Amino acid sequence: MRAQRQQALLGALAVSALVLSACSSGSSESASSAAATAAAESAAPAASAAAEAGLVGFSYPIEANTYLKAIGQAAEAELKKKCGADFYPVDAQLDGNKQISDVEAMITKGVKAMIIYPLDSNGLKPALDKASEAGIKVITMNYSVDDSVAAPPSPSLGQVQDAFPQRALAKQRVEWLKTVLPEGGNVLYVGLGFPVAALEAHAGMFEEELASAPEFTFLGRVDNKTDDSEGGRQAVDEALVRFPNVDAIVNYNDPTALGAYQAVKAAGLNGKVKVIGLQMQPEAVESITAGEIDGSWDFNPVSSGVSLADLTCAALTGAPAEEYSKTIQTPAEFFDAATVSNFKSWDSRIAEIG
Repeated sequence: MRAQRQQALLGALAVSALVLSACSSGSSESASSAAATAAAESAAPAASAAAEAGLVGFSYPIEANTYLKAIGQAAEAELKKKCGADFYPVDAQLDGNKQISDVEAMITKGVKAMIIYPLDSNGLKPALDKASEAGIKVITMNYSVDDSVAAPPSPSLGQVQDAFPQRALAKQRVEWLKTVLPEGGNVLYVGLGFPVAALEAHAGMFEEELASAPEFTFLGRVDNKTDDSEGGRQAVDEALVRFPNVDAIVNYNDPTALGAYQAVKAAGLNGKVKVIGLQMQPEAVESITAGEIDGSWDFNPVSSGVSLADLTCAALTGAPAEEYSKTIQTPAEFFDAATVSNFKSWDSRIAEIG
């Protein structure tokens, strides 16, 4: 009897050991399984975001412009890094009708989102409405030119503004003129021959701010018809015949400023006429360093491109509306011969995006 009880006890102990062993093994396997599940769940949002992002169209007003190209390159790098989106660029070539056709082509292509720097916001709106109705997320640059951080008008979900629509830039340019021409003088403005809203807004604000400085006379405006250095040279060559007593030439971008400098030099006025640009394109860095044009404002296209991509990724991946329904303003920074050595190239900034 005693032997039977001992055998029963040993059997019970063996069963208990097996149960405990099984529990221990199950607990270990459960922990491993939980860890794997947690890791998978952690990775899921990133994978889901990449899958949802898909193809993003990008409309350049003119891709040959180094400032605009840098915006696109920065946006492309950030889109890939932030939400795994692919990049589909198109070039409007300063043709408003072509930009409308490009938007329609992107709709047909099946993009999930499009980033647009409109040549003509009003003219482009019906095409952008069509994109929005097709479920495409529309993100813009300088779509509205009110100096505000409020959300842009429909159908744009969010936008970035560079310094053109910001009154601060117009004020800074007039303050610079006061510094280099303390006695005042005659000022010529060179704009773009194609009426881009943001550029027109800046031209108007600059003229208004200059009018508040009675020591200066606004001679008027001439236009660069080709958005390049040669177009700037031609416009200023002709202007110097009409306005031989110009003291400063204020340009809407750097290629135009370089052309203006060549016109001034050819007229024998080098050193007598101040020439400034905008955007701090690579050719301006070289010109300022060489003692040619007097200065330019860095528009930081890399920051603008990153912001455009971040707004786009937020809209594509279901982020709260406050993360993309807004205007992000990119400030400008002035550089001249005294500070140009501190300038960090756009290429190096793009490379840092990763």
